[in-house]
Amino acid sequence: MHPRSIVRLANVVYNDADLKIVNMDKTKTKVTSTHKAIDELLSQIIDEWYHRISPHYVTHRQTLASDSKGQDREEELKFFHDRTGHRIKFNKDELDFTYGLRCQRENEYSIIEISVNNKVKDFDYKDFQRRLVSHYKKMGNRKVPSPFQLKSYSYQEIFQLEPNLEETFSVESRDQKADIMRLSFRVGDRFTEKLASHPVAGKKLIEEYCVSPFRKVYATVYRRVSR
Repeated sequence: MHPRSIVRLANVVYNDADLKIVNMDKTKTKVTSTHKAIDELLSQIIDEWYHRISPHYVTHRQTLASDSKGQDREEELKFFHDRTGHRIKFNKDELDFTYGLRCQRENEYSIIEISVNNKVKDFDYKDFQRRLVSHYKKMGNRKVPSPFQLKSYSYQEIFQLEPNLEETFSVESRDQKADIMRLSFRVGDRFTEKLASHPVAGKKLIEEYCVSPFRKVYATVYRRVSR
């Protein structure tokens, strides 16, 4: 088609430049919608985590009930959602930390980040990293169980550790504040579309491969240091 050719659709006249802009807008809208869908899955993971374990903690609802009875009880479990991500905070006995999930856009990828603020003095970061790397070396090559459209791919093909397996874990040290431990996964748009279009299976993959290992390894090392 000539660069200045005209396309007539439904009595509306478009030239090639117009069609290109329309296609770009549609693509951008689709990517934005998919990114929001992945962020919503992270929000649901935090919500479900909170409600699953809340019977074992003092929550906001229980503090309200205590106030009405003249009792003073502090919340042991909270959860938050805002522009910085989704978080669940533990504050019971020796437990004092907050896990966070967030999703960011970077070129043609969504970056899923798992974090925890660590207040434990002399926490063994090398042991944490060793255990985490060992887990993903064993798990990464396995094919995902669902959804059907992704069953031919392995976990590590879908969730690429950033920047690589050996260097993916990072610690942000902050003066007078808790260290922030982070783990990031790069997920290409062709995969995020499938995860978003199958939210139940997509959420399960993210939780079981990205979130749970980080949480379990942190808990293991945390208990060893806190004894």
